[in-house]
Amino acid sequence: MRASAAFHTIKQALATGSIGTPVAVRLIANLADHSDEVIELSNTLVEQALAWLGEIASSTDQMGDASQQISHLVRTTNGRSALVSAGVCRGEPLVEIVVFGNRGVLSWEAGRGSASFPTETTQTSEVVRDFGSLTPTPPPYGVLLVSGDHTHQPGYAEALLADGRCRLIGVTDEDDVDNRRRELNQRMADRFGIPLLPNLSEAIKRDDVHIVSVCAEPYRRGSIIVQAARAGKHLYLDKPLVGSLHDTDAVVEAVRSSGVVAHMFTQVHWDPAQRAKAVLDSGQLGDLVAIHCDVCFAKGHGGTADLSRSRVEHEFPARFELPEAKRELTNVGVYPVAMLLWLLQREVRRVDATTGNFFFAEHQTHDMEDFGQILMEFDGGVTTTISAGRAGWRSHPGFGLHRVCLIGTKTSVTVDAHRPRVEVWSDIDPWTPPPRDPDDPMGMWAPLPDSSFKAASKDAWQLPTTAAWAADAKHFLDCIEFGRQSEVSADVAAKASRILFAAYRSASRKMTMDWP
Repeated sequence: MRASAAFHTIKQALATGSIGTPVAVRLIANLADHSDEVIELSNTLVEQALAWLGEIASSTDQMGDASQQISHLVRTTNGRSALVSAGVCRGEPLVEIVVFGNRGVLSWEAGRGSASFPTETTQTSEVVRDFGSLTPTPPPYGVLLVSGDHTHQPGYAEALLADGRCRLIGVTDEDDVDNRRRELNQRMADRFGIPLLPNLSEAIKRDDVHIVSVCAEPYRRGSIIVQAARAGKHLYLDKPLVGSLHDTDAVVEAVRSSGVVAHMFTQVHWDPAQRAKAVLDSGQLGDLVAIHCDVCFAKGHGGTADLSRSRVEHEFPARFELPEAKRELTNVGVYPVAMLLWLLQREVRRVDATTGNFFFAEHQTHDMEDFGQILMEFDGGVTTTISAGRAGWRSHPGFGLHRVCLIGTKTSVTVDAHRPRVEVWSDIDPWTPPPRDPDDPMGMWAPLPDSSFKAASKDAWQLPTTAAWAADAKHFLDCIEFGRQSEVSADVAAKASRILFAAYRSASRKMTMDWP
């Protein structure tokens, strides 16, 4: 098999024990010479993935076209999982492999020719698609911040301010938040030199507030978003959108009836999403067959989960975020789900998923998954897969694994957020994670500039500089100024949430969920 070198190298790397116990696999191999060989190839790949895991399959679900590429989501008897995709070789052979271990990650870095090497980074266009016309509103804009530090709010506030069209009005929140949240809200207000406004309802109604940036916990977001939309305020929304199916419907209805711009923060204006869009728009793929996404953050102190305890998922999760744990299928998985909706502009037909507790004792203690894998089918038979989670500070030399593989009838292209890059090797001391911050023990939030718990930069890789947060803020503010709806509107955000809720139901029932 043309993947023998890759498989042998993975075996050698696993033998070192560097990543601890293998817990999940992502394997893509377009190596079949003819369509009638795809099924046989897929069986071989599934066997190989199970061998790396040292596991036996308990169930295997399949999606895709056996004449082009098929994908399997494999569940094992001990709660591990594998996403395996096999297809016909179009142009250069394609082999992409990631093995997740409880103490690190192995990634096969293939030699990349012209077909699989990333295209040049593209800039976000001013008007990419027509997402609906709204009434233009000229700047400047007053911004009200709902919830402060230890959310994404500091980054959002900085990006909105840096654009030059905004000024901050104040920080506010609901009356019944706990003392910790009150302190974090006050801390942010003091740092920006703005008031802490005690009454959320009155603050939202202020005439000098044009934008409400909502970063309350997911289970609190729905009612706040609805209230702000009904007050006619434009909405900059943290992800995931909300914490329940009921709230998705309420938010969509409130935004539609109000005529405001509602935008959920995602990575669609970042690399590699923009490069993936450029590849699709170029037509070089031919007809699109599949898209495979890997997003796994290198944050937190990993290697502490009890692997003898298989995760039992809940059909309807209630809590998504605590000071030391998050549900990572939604927290991280929302990025590729939203990107796929943005790229494809199609409806989802089937959703299949697994979740696991592989890396962090904190997540396990609070019954929140730290990893998940999703297999989906969109209209037109396009298959998509996602591996998403958080695997610990030392699992990656950069911010974390971030890769998109696009499969077409003519060729395939792999876009990696960490390529192109400069690699640096020297005799400096190796990077070490920061000590635990008692207020943010898993390093989930960006630390303040003067924090003694701030992680040192990982300098082994130097990447081209991109103003990622600024690009997202600019898109949102352009939508307000020029009167158009966001590319990641409340409708798109709600679809992403519904898909993720379906993924939890699938993981709970261990079966594919038809959509809608």
